[in-house]
Amino acid sequence: MVSIITVNYNNTKVTLELLRSIEKLGMKDIQMVVVDNGSRENPGPLLKAQHPWITFVRSDINLGFAGGNNLGIRKAKGDYFFFINNDTEFKADILPRLVSLMQSHPAIGVLCPLLYYFDTPDVMQYAGFTPFNKVTCRNECLTATAAADDEGLSYTSFPHGAAMMIPKRVVEAVGMMPETYFLYYEEHDWAEMIKKHGFKIAVDTQSMLFHKESQTVGPISELKSYFMSRNRILFMRRNSRSFYLTLFWIYFLLVATPKSLVSYALKNQWGNIKAHLAGIGWNFQSPTYSQKIGYKFNNLRYS
Repeated sequence: MVSIITVNYNNTKVTLELLRSIEKLGMKDIQMVVVDNGSRENPGPLLKAQHPWITFVRSDINLGFAGGNNLGIRKAKGDYFFFINNDTEFKADILPRLVSLMQSHPAIGVLCPLLYYFDTPDVMQYAGFTPFNKVTCRNECLTATAAADDEGLSYTSFPHGAAMMIPKRVVEAVGMMPETYFLYYEEHDWAEMIKKHGFKIAVDTQSMLFHKESQTVGPISELKSYFMSRNRILFMRRNSRSFYLTLFWIYFLLVATPKSLVSYALKNQWGNIKAHLAGIGWNFQSPTYSQKIGYKFNNLRYS
């Protein structure tokens, strides 16, 4: 059985659309786990009324991306966990093929389908990731399929958090998704944990899921500026050797940060400057396992 796990946060409409896309396909041998991550209003009665076949669990507080998915894992009964964003939709039942590939390739720890944009379904969003640069902590998302083997498998460096299948046995061996990030980088850190246990990350180039994320990048918010600064450093602290971490700190403080601050200043985004610097400060004050969010965002867990 496959446990599909998705997290809802103040967006019940798109969660219902996801559930309808699954119901329409008549998928067999699945458990649908919907986690509500502390939404302002409890969507449970509405979701259960329209889709009584789901397993619904609600957290009274916002646990973050990792925490919400980990709560779903605790309720999951399947041998395979398929983590998907609630703003995705199925147009075909891809689960039997993903499970079959994982059964025939036990060394694969994470398997992702290709992601396409829902509004422009001929435009690919994800076909894999390049490795992170050891000095800059930058990588690229591949938007064209890389070379695949005869079964359609393409091995890659990182999964996409919007859609990834992981066997229960891998989670039991590696542990759950790290919750210290709250937002951004957590699936990349989890992938590093999985790879350190000897498993591989792969993309099935014959399976597709459709994502409602916009292709247009809007203005960067204070929240995003804070977490991208905080968690980029945190990821390197957790996954780099001391030599490369030293080079990264030099690069980040002397190159990346001045560039970001000038960019924010030219756009009069003074709040983003404070948020970026606060993200740096958090890493000087906090251990790599800290659950404290920091800055002005500690209330996120309770809002």
